Amino acid sequence: MFELLKIAHLIMMAMASGSTLSSYVVLRASVGREDEAGLALARRTLAELTTFAVGFVWISGAALLWSRAHAPEPAVSAWFYAKLAFVALFTLAHAAQRLSGRRLRGGPDRVPARRGTERWASVAWLMSLLAICLAVVSFE
Repeated sequence: MFELLKIAHLIMMAMASGSTLSSYVVLRASVGREDEAGLALARRTLAELTTFAVGFVWISGAALLWSRAHAPEPAVSAWFYAKLAFVALFTLAHAAQRLSGRRLRGGPDRVPARRGTERWASVAWLMSLLAICLAVVSFE
């Protein structure tokens, strides 16, 4: 059961990372075309998928930690705490991306909002990649 949960956890981390990268690509592709409904729908859909994946990452990570609580060897390594820090940073960057993305809907401040959203998407993607790398070694 532990291995299946770990697989699901890693798949969701990869999905969150891919959705974040896709969100960044859609943001870059929609420069100057903010009013097109299809691109706005794609941005919102990718953001919602990423939010779902981030939530599942936290739930499956907590389940993995709980499943190791009564193991004879130490439940977690130092790698786990580093991974936890990067997942927390990924979650914060994703939340900041979502908040700055809301300002893209209209108004005169679209250019600063786009830059902020792109910056947070880049940070979120980098944090998710580092979290994936550490997730591979954190649960042995």
